[in-house]
Amino acid sequence: MQMHSTRQRCALLAPLWLIAVMLSLLAQPTPLFAAPSLVLPTPPGEPWRIIQGYACGTHNGWDRYSLDLVQVHGPTYDAPIRAAAHGTLWHWEARSGTIILSHGNNFFTMYTHLSRPVTTERGRFFTVGEVLGYAGDRGSPGIPHLHFTAFTAGANGWSGRKSIPLTFAEGYDLPEIGGCNQHGGKVLTAMALQDPIITFTSAALPGGWYSADYQIDFSVAWGGGGLSQAWNMEPPADTPMFPGAFDGYARLADMGEGWHMLYVRAWGPDGRQTLASYGPLGFDYSPPVLTVTPAELHIVQTQPTVINWPAAEDALSGVSGYRIYLGQDPTGESEWFVTEPTLTLPTLAPGVYVLRVKPIDNAGNIGVWQTVMTIRVE
Repeated sequence: MQMHSTRQRCALLAPLWLIAVMLSLLAQPTPLFAAPSLVLPTPPGEPWRIIQGYACGTHNGWDRYSLDLVQVHGPTYDAPIRAAAHGTLWHWEARSGTIILSHGNNFFTMYTHLSRPVTTERGRFFTVGEVLGYAGDRGSPGIPHLHFTAFTAGANGWSGRKSIPLTFAEGYDLPEIGGCNQHGGKVLTAMALQDPIITFTSAALPGGWYSADYQIDFSVAWGGGGLSQAWNMEPPADTPMFPGAFDGYARLADMGEGWHMLYVRAWGPDGRQTLASYGPLGFDYSPPVLTVTPAELHIVQTQPTVINWPAAEDALSGVSGYRIYLGQDPTGESEWFVTEPTLTLPTLAPGVYVLRVKPIDNAGNIGVWQTVMTIRVE
């Protein structure tokens, strides 16, 4: 009986204990969600208008707090769209041109109607402000625009999706204000997050001499205010030569033969400037010149002989060496190469030989074949 009574009491207490545990859990404070600071996803320095705001049209479901944005000046189509915060590419949907970035803590940003993405590689990390794609009209034909949403979701990224009112680091606070098309018509201008960064690319590397008219390409990140370029001097800092330009190029032939340095100055949308240089680079398309009067040499077969000829001249890149031919063909050529105008003759059978030389400069220009000596071996 005592055993039965104890069991009965435990059975009655168990539900009460479970209820107490649940109440204690409910009493714990719920952690507040902290969204990362967002910047506008549009190009810095450009005004974009909200053509559809919150709680209107297609923005009436889980994505109530979405914005449709278009360029105030320009076609919008193919305008660069940038990451609003550090994050990784979590999802790409080709049909609607949608990229979703994950920023951790179950927080996401969505960029829709892109004409094309920079990459579709899942897990690719984007820094804040980095271009992730280009505006278009996928899923909304004929109306190029950017549909932007920031939202929270469950652990799988899909369940429990809920958009949040937007606040941007540029100083734009867009709260819930009630009604349809909230904040519609407002013009928003993204800021530059840092000084412009100039990047150069070319097959012609600094410190080298080149005979081909290579192109030096340059592009500007965090730009938008324009750029200027000049050879062998810094371009003026007052106004850009090419307002609004983000990229450009120069060619070696722009300045002719010689040793040159390319300077590029870039402006950000807020007037900040960066000056960068590429080079020095040598441009030389003139072949080296060898001035020689052919000579004759008589030697015996066993006689070791060193032959010298006049050095070639090249006023720009300098002479790198000589192709030489030693044989019995008076028009012979070969790939034999020496760096100095001298040659130790190998053992030769009796006969008549010609030594022919072709100079090469450090830019790769090649002179003409010339016979510098006739050699008679007895």
